[in-house]
Amino acid sequence: MIARVATRRYTARPDARLVDLSKLNGTVAEFSGVAVQYSLPVSLPEWELPVVPVPESPEHDEVADRLKSLLVAWLSRTSRSGAIRRNLAIRWDARNPRVGVDPDVCWIDPLPPGWNEGEIDSLRLWQPGHRVPRIAFEIVSRHHPYKDYARVQDKYAVVGVEELWVFDPRRFGPRSLGGPVLLHQWTRSTAGVLVRRHFDDGPARSDTLEAWVIPQAAGHLVIADDQAGRQPWPTLADAERERADQERNRADQERDRADREHARVKELETELRRMRKGTP
Repeated sequence: MIARVATRRYTARPDARLVDLSKLNGTVAEFSGVAVQYSLPVSLPEWELPVVPVPESPEHDEVADRLKSLLVAWLSRTSRSGAIRRNLAIRWDARNPRVGVDPDVCWIDPLPPGWNEGEIDSLRLWQPGHRVPRIAFEIVSRHHPYKDYARVQDKYAVVGVEELWVFDPRRFGPRSLGGPVLLHQWTRSTAGVLVRRHFDDGPARSDTLEAWVIPQAAGHLVIADDQAGRQPWPTLADAERERADQERNRADQERDRADREHARVKELETELRRMRKGTP
């Protein structure tokens, strides 16, 4: 059973192994590199999620947590619906529920029934009200770089995500797959094909977030309203500090106003006493 289609673009390099020919059913030339388009089955045994979660490095955890915080603050600031989650399994094959993908970070909107009651531990896309996340992020790890450069996109192509980002802050990606680069962007075409649109160290525009995604080498993902990153999005902690600063400024202004009013009252009282005594 054929489900979805993925397209990969490769930059030709003499020492690069571009494609696994056993997986291809056609090729098309696009842009300045090589594009490969192929169909995918609904399920493969190697797509089963591990029973025991794979541990994350402290750095990986910190990068993902900060990204989640950016997006949670964005939802709150813009009054958008949905939720931001880490490592929430997405399952799509009712015949084999162990097949799935668990994004490092994703935006779920709308929320499935039972979410607010704490009844959801994974998205099961064959159930009513369970929808594909609108956007997903993967962070390349030292021990599994091939997964994020050559395997995970197939899962997202099948599951139907509209926008996928892969961030490789430490450049763990293999040269045999055209890497390493800091940032990959995949979006779905009008024909339903998941296409890699960006494979570079520079920023790229997210239509879903209506913002720029800016990678930092050995650092974090910055999301900003401008390409240069001069208007970065705040995290929850940043937003709380800004709110506290604003409250402090308002309190200082109110105290200054009260001090001025008190001084003016004193002046008027002094003037009134002088007038009563007939003192010029």
